[in-house]
Amino acid sequence: MSIKDWNYPIMVICKRTGKVYTVGTAKDALDMLLNAWPVAEGKAFLMALQICADVESGHGHPLEARNSFMAAAMEAGVPIETTMVQQH
Repeated sequence: MSIKDWNYPIMVICKRTGKVYTVGTAKDALDMLLNAWPVAEGKAFLMALQICADVESGHGHPLEARNSFMAAAMEAGVPIETTMVQQH
């Protein structure tokens, strides 16, 4: 596992096809935002693009990318499933 990996991936459900995608890194999130996202606007979307790109280039924390991706999903109405278990 890379230091850039998210401890708890996010499952993204495509409304159109029902297909489930696993997003587990800032790179995965950035790819999805750029290539498969239903909207290309909105404050959370633009913030997620920037944060995911920053984390992928070594700046910022992977949890920031994960949180911004979840916010973009909420903004766009993209169904996701996630579990976030506290680490001990």
